[in-house]
Amino acid sequence: MNKKLPLILLILIIPFILTACTLQDIPLVGGMFGGKSSSPVTLNIWGLWESPEVLKALADKYILDHNNVTVNYDDRSVLKPADYKERVVSRLSTEGAQDILIIHNSWVKELSPLLSAVPTNVYNPTDYASNFYPVATQSATVNNELFAIPAFYDGLVLVYNKDHFKEIDQLEAPTSWEEFRKIAIALTVKGTDDKLVRAGAAIGGSNNIDFAPDILGLLLSQAGVTLPDDLDSRSAQDALLFYTDFVKEYHVWDASFIEASAAFAEEKVSMIFVPTWNLLDILAAKPGLNIGVAAVPQAISSNPVSWGSFWMYAVPANSSNKAAAWEFIKFLVQTDQQKMIYEGAAKYRQYGAPYALTSMSSDLTSNPYVGPALKTAPFAKSGIIAARAGNALQEKAIRDAINTLVNVKDDKTSAATVLKTAKTIISAQKAQ
Repeated sequence: MNKKLPLILLILIIPFILTACTLQDIPLVGGMFGGKSSSPVTLNIWGLWESPEVLKALADKYILDHNNVTVNYDDRSVLKPADYKERVVSRLSTEGAQDILIIHNSWVKELSPLLSAVPTNVYNPTDYASNFYPVATQSATVNNELFAIPAFYDGLVLVYNKDHFKEIDQLEAPTSWEEFRKIAIALTVKGTDDKLVRAGAAIGGSNNIDFAPDILGLLLSQAGVTLPDDLDSRSAQDALLFYTDFVKEYHVWDASFIEASAAFAEEKVSMIFVPTWNLLDILAAKPGLNIGVAAVPQAISSNPVSWGSFWMYAVPANSSNKAAAWEFIKFLVQTDQQKMIYEGAAKYRQYGAPYALTSMSSDLTSNPYVGPALKTAPFAKSGIIAARAGNALQEKAIRDAINTLVNVKDDKTSAATVLKTAKTIISAQKAQ
């Protein structure tokens, strides 16, 4: 009997040698070396915004082929992004973390020491880059390892009032910033004492523009500024001055208006920049509004840059079910499941989140609301200053820079000084 043992081992090892697979990939034996196992597994997930019913349908489908897996979904949407991030950081630092977390793409580098790397049998770097947009790869990569997989894609789009455009015989959305500037001025309506009655565009300020950091982030990225390292560069200063001039010089927006999205729904502003998820709130507030959605203007048409801000799946390093968690995430981001998530969301809102997979972009590029975001996704940039993403200190540093430059009038205040302050704050937080 003992003499047969080497033969048995040889039979097991030959497929391993010939196919270059790992021991984990060999059925039954793989379970002995950390591979798939039929042992019961419970995956605890913290999610945001998706209906529990949609996630239950996905889990039920997954369990058909993985009957040892139980999925518990905890919707954390009631928390503000900054509070949610605080809870995530706290949970990652303690034992007994959830198995799967939704995190913002701008958090990955900060949280990577506490996250499990994406196993190469789930996505290796080459497959990852061919399946997802470059901005996802840039966000997820730390020291040549991947730490998150996008749940969907989203980014800034230009939303405009078509009826206001007709008033000035403007048929198309602007494609360059100079064209945008001229149209914004032409759309602006002023009353007595030069007071704004209707703003041409929500740009140039901070406190009443929810996505001011993203708009400035877009301009900075188009100027080739790396965040936060180049925030004190001349290019960064020029981008900030261009942004604030819409309030200081062109007077197309001011602090007297309500928040930009609400003002647009009330037709008090003609153009705004928002991600597609925020557009859903506007459509719900004013269903009959005659709007157009377009790609963001460009500084250099031959070198286009857009702005992405989206959420990703991650697995805590201290999860006791890392392998099973990544397998479930891989299932979630495959084509059929992406469609299920989109269609499930579209049952209770006008459209779902844009697909994460590049191969599926053509399915939605004709959609008037999310199509412009997907068309610009291949050249999107992103950063830690993204608004409504839980980066409270970084977002505040950028808003303070904008506010100071707009409101303070003295010889000592300049774009250089406010950006230097912002860089110091953001860099200090990054180093922690």
